[in-house]
Amino acid sequence: MDEIEYSFSDAQDARAYLREVARLWAAWAVGLAVISLSHGVVLVVASISVLVALIILARPLLPRTEALVPVNKREGGAARAALRGGTTRDRVLRNLAYGDEPMRAALAKAGLSSRWLAARHSIVGATVIAFVLVVVSPLL
Repeated sequence: MDEIEYSFSDAQDARAYLREVARLWAAWAVGLAVISLSHGVVLVVASISVLVALIILARPLLPRTEALVPVNKREGGAARAALRGGTTRDRVLRNLAYGDEPMRAALAKAGLSSRWLAARHSIVGATVIAFVLVVVSPLL
């Protein structure tokens, strides 16, 4: 994949991106808590609701992705693209949603603290803990 340079037009654009990501992460954190504590039909409904909410909240990242990757291409055909995580645009969208590099660029442009990175690591840690609680602990 070509190296993508994550940049923002100004501090306001960087802050808008951070708000988009914060909403996405907040929905994930709340959904994760609900899913981790649910069982049966409530678990299924909560899981589907979280999935729909994440898709809706990720939509503002699509124009940013298209601006960074104007020509979407599969590198090496469909099978190879699937093994590599999808198309270039797919990988850039995921990176915008929870990657380190675009967040660092936005924080630098907006002049904000690196506490956002700690929040990102907390969300990832909570996801791992929830995975263990929901998937691994019933197997023990």
